[in-house]
Amino acid sequence: MFIDILIEKNPKLIQTALSLHTNGTIMPDSYIIDVDIFKENAELIKAESDKHNINLYYMTKQIGRNPYLAKILEDLGYSGAVAVDFKETEVLMKNNLKLGNTGHLVQIPSKMIGKVLKYGTEIMTVYSFEKACEISEEAEKLGIIQDIMFRILDEKSSIYPGQEAGVDLCDLEDITKKILTLKNVRINGLTSFPCFLYNETNNTIEKTENIEVILKAYNILKEKFNIKVKELNLPSSTCIENIKMIKENEGTHGEPGHALTGTTPFHVNRKAVEKPAYVYVSEISHNFRGKSYFFAGGHYRRSHMKNVLTGSSYENLTKVNTEDFDPNNIDYYLGLSKEQKIGDTVLGCFRTQFFVTRSDIILVEGIQSGKPQIIGRYTALGERIEV
Repeated sequence: MFIDILIEKNPKLIQTALSLHTNGTIMPDSYIIDVDIFKENAELIKAESDKHNINLYYMTKQIGRNPYLAKILEDLGYSGAVAVDFKETEVLMKNNLKLGNTGHLVQIPSKMIGKVLKYGTEIMTVYSFEKACEISEEAEKLGIIQDIMFRILDEKSSIYPGQEAGVDLCDLEDITKKILTLKNVRINGLTSFPCFLYNETNNTIEKTENIEVILKAYNILKEKFNIKVKELNLPSSTCIENIKMIKENEGTHGEPGHALTGTTPFHVNRKAVEKPAYVYVSEISHNFRGKSYFFAGGHYRRSHMKNVLTGSSYENLTKVNTEDFDPNNIDYYLGLSKEQKIGDTVLGCFRTQFFVTRSDIILVEGIQSGKPQIIGRYTALGERIEV
């Protein structure tokens, strides 16, 4: 999906990845992250958000909940993390990182709420009165008032499968009345997902119906309950291209994820500012019936992977088409359209989510200066690998 953009905008990452594999420093099924380009992208995104007075919660699931990269973002002034699920929350807390938005897309389990509140989170997304009650009870024990945020939807809202959740707009008044009886929570935010999506036909990022639902909810809270929430969080596709759009649609917060590595769907577009900051590294395992197969484990069913680079030196790298893969199966191997030399390096750059893979995550600094150095090896779930 991004291989041509990688060749054009970050050839040194290709050269480094090839060298690290051919000399045996890294094994197949590894993602290499160019830490310098990651940081450069993050700085540019932060500068754009500052220009429009947009706060940023950083997302780590797509980079394997990596604590080293998260710390870079906090040092740059990002407000904290959006913990997409509760296990990511655990990794963030373990590494003493800031919790910005917890409970979205996955709610915090009942028996974990007290632990999260004691640690501290700026705001918690809730889908129900029952969850708000649990938060209020635990907050009362700690003597605090916890800000909460509704994920708001209506019958026209865009919802991904596996993410069916939120407060229906038609139920907003009822749930608000109930929550206002609770002493230790404060309704202070509205969000939804996705709020923006890439339009491939027009080659643009466009707002979804979900934004209109958020604004309707904002007006209901303001006019009927005198509640003026401080946060209108408009996530999805947050990058330099659409931060201005967040502001234009009355948003206060964005949540960059793939933009940090230059790999949102919009980044197939050459005019995108952020550069590709990762590459997938594998190796030709075998040939079979006229096709070649490489070690896998890093496949993501929405990868849109069409081709890879393969070879043993930078000069002889060739682009080869990949075979379609049925996501109902386990990706032990992925196929190429024709036979290749066994042992040759395979390099790919496609849409992924590290945290749903089996891959190793290799952080490398100094690529752009010609002095690459591995500074850490991690699992796809953020645990450091000791070598």
